[in-house]
Formats: sequence, structure tokens, C-alpha cells
Amino acid sequence: MIKIRRAPILAPLLVALSCASPPPAPPEPETGVVRVPLELEQGMAWVNASAYGRPLRLLLDLGGFDAVALVPEALKEIPAGWSGKERETFSAMGEKARAREFILGEFELGGIRFAEVRGFEDLLQGKYRAKSRSGYLGLGVLRLFRIVIDYPARKLVLIWPDAATPAAYDVANWPTTSFERGNDGVLTRARVDGADRVLVWDTGASHCVLKSGLQGKADVRTSGDQMFVTANSFEVAGLEAGPMDFALLDFKQPKADGFIGFSFFVKHAVYIDFRNRLVAVRP
Repeated sequence: MIKIRRAPILAPLLVALSCASPPPAPPEPETGVVRVPLELEQGMAWVNASAYGRPLRLLLDLGGFDAVALVPEALKEIPAGWSGKERETFSAMGEKARAREFILGEFELGGIRFAEVRGFEDLLQGKYRAKSRSGYLGLGVLRLFRIVIDYPARKLVLIWPDAATPAAYDVANWPTTSFERGNDGVLTRARVDGADRVLVWDTGASHCVLKSGLQGKADVRTSGDQMFVTANSFEVAGLEAGPMDFALLDFKQPKADGFIGFSFFVKHAVYIDFRNRLVAVRP
């Protein structure tokens, strides 16, 4: 009865609307853009990839210098080749290990197939590293693209250097800063409670971090076995992102004052243009 009585009213209205505003055109298909799902766990972001058809669970590590690093257990499961090269690898806390370079003849991420990827063994487990992992995805792959790290949407967006940025990311109007080309990853200047600091953007850091001794007069508190301070003001890329909690660590590497980690990324999508050395942050 309800549908029958409403039909004479709705029909003329629908006709009028269809005449006044035709249906919108379907969106243009994106080219040169790949969205990779992110899983957030233990203050870190994880991606699924594969090598030789075998699944890999990789830490998204903006502070990792290799294209891919794999733990020995994962390397036993795939027919990786060995280049014969070795190098000493270091963790932020000063751990070090002698790692061998491997070669992957097949590697896939988000439907992108890489003909050859080289990396070194991931031998530095770290006290807080998740056990269920294959290794990490690092700068060697990420810097091939422009990227959006979007924790709120659980997406890593890979954009070919000359492709259009997706309309959902209005990066031209986001607060922006530049970073220098160097050996320590993506470093930018920031102000923490008014003090100038050089910070590393690091998705491999489960917290924002300040080097021990740089907390100034901020009150130090302990949670578990970790010391923290709260910066009432945290200004980065022209964006005021405070208050922000920072873990205090006496890290050894890199030569910086701290790290921008999970507690920042979980609130803000971050765009990185490696070619032009720019970082933009969605407010």
C-alpha cells in the first residue's frame, strides 16, 4: 500500500531530477597508481608481498635502506640467489651483524612484479620486533615511486613518478617541507617544544622518539621499562601536531635527534616525493 500511494508523487520528481541533472560520469580509471593494503599491529605497519610465489609478511620500514630484507627462516623457503657480497648492518641501538646479499629473481608487491630485487639478510631482530615476520620492505623499493603512507585508511599508495596523484590526496595544499638527500633516510627539521630538532621519518619506529637528554625540562614518566615525555608543541612541515608523546632512547644510529614514528603516522597521511625531496602531511 505504501509503495502504491507514493508512486504518483515520486515518479514526476524522479523525471524532473533526471532532466535537471544527468547521472555523473564514471570516474576515470587511475593509471600509474597502486594501493597496497596495510595491517597495523604492535605500533607498526605490515604489507603482504611474495617471492617466487611464496607469501612474505614485511614490515613497512621507511628507515630501512635495503629494497627488501629477509630473515634467515624466510630465505630458506625460497630459491634466492647469493651475490657473494657481505656487509655489516647496524640497528638504531647499536646492534650489528654481518649480513649476506641475496638476489630475488621474482618479487611481487600489490600486483607489481619486479624482475630482480637485491637485499641483505635481516639479522637484527631487536627486543620489540614481531616474531611473525619475513623481513622488511625498505627504501630501495619505496623510492622508485612517489608514495602516500596512509595509516588512517590502511593503505600504502605507490605512484609512478610522472603519474597523477589520486584526487583523494590533495597534496598540493598540504603542509610541506623539504628533506636532504643523504645516507640516513628521510630527515627533516622540526620544533619540539620550541627546540629545533632533526628527525627521521621512520615507519619502523613504534613511537615518536627523542634521543635521551634532549627532553629539556619536560616531565619524564615511565611506562613498563620505557621512559616517555609529552611535547606540548610539535611543529613539523608547518603543521602543529602537538601534544605528542616521545619515547626517550639512547640510540646510536642515525645521526639525528629522534624519529617520527607510529604515533604521528596513525593520525596523518604522509606524502613523500623522493625525486623532488619533499614531504607533505595531511592536517
